[in-house]
Amino acid sequence: MKKLITVVAMLVTIGGVASAQGGGAGGMGGGRNMTPEQRIEATMTRLFSGITLSDAQKAKATEIVKKAMDERQGIDRKTPEGMEKMQSIMKKQNDELRELLKSDDDKKKFDENAASGRGRGGQ
Repeated sequence: MKKLITVVAMLVTIGGVASAQGGGAGGMGGGRNMTPEQRIEATMTRLFSGITLSDAQKAKATEIVKKAMDERQGIDRKTPEGMEKMQSIMKKQNDELRELLKSDDDKKKFDENAASGRGRGGQ
């Protein structure tokens, strides 16, 4: 089951990278065809890959991810101001999610997972 979740997370990440690189209309759509619940699950899977969360941690993390997703709605990602706002929201989300983790090993793994989603802009 974990392998399936990992594969799905990789496919979602690849789809996001393809979209960021101008994948065109024939691509996976970068999550545009996903429901909000599927986006939340994909984000949780990517960020917490290799980390075991308690039910309470999962519930709080889901709440944090949903809140950040709601805050990102309507932001124009094509402007510098929009990108800055997006980055600010994502940093806040990741800081709050990281605070949920107890062990240094889990925090290190979280940081690695979060970093794997950065750098998509080709700057």
